[in-house]
Amino acid sequence: MKNVIERTDREPLAGTDIERFADILKALASPARLRIVNILAGGERTVTELCSMSRLKQSLVSQQLKILRLSNIVSSRKAVPHVYYSLKERNVIRMLNCLSRCEGIDNVPDPRNAKEA
Repeated sequence: MKNVIERTDREPLAGTDIERFADILKALASPARLRIVNILAGGERTVTELCSMSRLKQSLVSQQLKILRLSNIVSSRKAVPHVYYSLKERNVIRMLNCLSRCEGIDNVPDPRNAKEA
């Protein structure tokens, strides 16, 4: 008997999706990676283009792309002399669109500014 957790009406994610979305959210939990993914939502880019558009240093962009590749969010293709990066995980665009539509997101307190009791 297979141990598969099915989605209920009150749960937005099926049990089989939870691990994958957790991995995606972990990979996106960096402003730099989120910025890169946001740019790649518009189409494939080279590291040089990503650096220019994100205003991040080349070493940081390369580091973040490695993490995104290992998370299967970004893929690359070589066309000498360039390497082009694009989104492999298309659910990321849907997730970003959902986040952008969240009401009250501007009112969420920054936990780094919270005072200890």
